[in-house]
Amino acid sequence: MGWQELWQDPEVAKRWKEWPPSPEVVAMADLLEAEGGRRVLDIGCGVGRHTIYLAARGFEVRATDNAPAAISACKNSLQDAGLVASVVEADMTDLAFPDSYFHGVMASHVIHHTDRATLKRVIDLISDKLAPGGVLAWATPTTRHCGCGRGREVEPGTWVNEEHPEGPIPHHYCSEQEVRELLSTYEILSMDEEESGQPGNRRYHWRIVARKRAEP
Repeated sequence: MGWQELWQDPEVAKRWKEWPPSPEVVAMADLLEAEGGRRVLDIGCGVGRHTIYLAARGFEVRATDNAPAAISACKNSLQDAGLVASVVEADMTDLAFPDSYFHGVMASHVIHHTDRATLKRVIDLISDKLAPGGVLAWATPTTRHCGCGRGREVEPGTWVNEEHPEGPIPHHYCSEQEVRELLSTYEILSMDEEESGQPGNRRYHWRIVARKRAEP
């Protein structure tokens, strides 16, 4: 099973749609609103919980996902809410937007679905699309996450679990040092490790808000 099949499951789609916006996304929106930033990119929008939230706050939102079921669900959610955003099918490695265009980019539980080299490439691509001083909201699993160590380690920090509900795709788990290395061109405004889940199945995620440093 992969995300296309997961988004076609009404229970999965309903659960994600009903979750409140992530704290790092709320923090990013508050910063941009105070500074007058309007253009925001939602990478891996899923059923659209963050796209809906940001559009409702008046932001000009572009949303992408590589699963057609997610694109359809996000568009339907927007229509039901009477809101407008641009929603397109695209992989996280193919962001066909102008450079320095966005005031904010969010990647919530998305861009770790790969190996370390591709994760770095995606972050570099995000940096290209962010305007100087733009804000990144990023949620990603830490090395304490229960999924780290399950399955087959294909490289340090990257695991493939054949039994994972998202399918046998790589999942990369970041240490604090690695996050700071990946965001070396950013000022990290906040970085918290959030714990959730049940005993024996604890999930840990970095919740990060970072500002792209202005170019000299």
